[in-house]
Amino acid sequence: MSKSKFTIDNNLLQAILYIVVGLLFCIFRASALNWLLTIVGILFVVQGVLCLTRKDTVGGVVGLVIGLLLIFGGWFFVSFVMIVFGVLIIVKGVLDLMNAMKQKNNLLPLILAVLTIAVGVLLIVAQSLTLNWFFILLGIVFIVNGVLALVGKKI
Repeated sequence: MSKSKFTIDNNLLQAILYIVVGLLFCIFRASALNWLLTIVGILFVVQGVLCLTRKDTVGGVVGLVIGLLLIFGGWFFVSFVMIVFGVLIIVKGVLDLMNAMKQKNNLLPLILAVLTIAVGVLLIVAQSLTLNWFFILLGIVFIVNGVLALVGKKI
C-alpha cells in the first residue's frame, strides 16, 4: 500500500511568495508600508500582552508601547527618518558637487552629485512620491527574484 503525499517544494513556495509580495508592493506602493507598520505593531502588542500574562511587566509595557506607537504613529517615524536621510543625502551631494567642480573635463561626477542632491530634496519634500517609487522598484526586485527562483537561479 503506497501513501500518496502532497508536498510543496520550499523553493517553489518561496518563489511564489516573492512574486506575490513584489506584485503587492507594485500595486499598493507606499500604502504597503502602512500595512507593514500595522502588522509589526500588532505583533509587538501581542508580544506585550504575552509578557504581561507571564508577569514580565517591563517587557509587556515596552511591547505594548512600541506596538501602539507603530500602529498609531508609524508614519511620523517614517517621515522623520526620510527627512534625516534626505538631509544626509543632500550634504553628501553638496560635498560631491564641490569635489566635482574641482575636476576638469569630467562631467559624470558633476551629474551624479546633482542627482544625489535631487534625491535628497525629494526625500524631504515629496515623501509619498519617493516612497511610491521605492516600493515599485522593491516590488520589481522581488518579482525578478521570484521568477529567477522558479527557474533555479538566485540574485
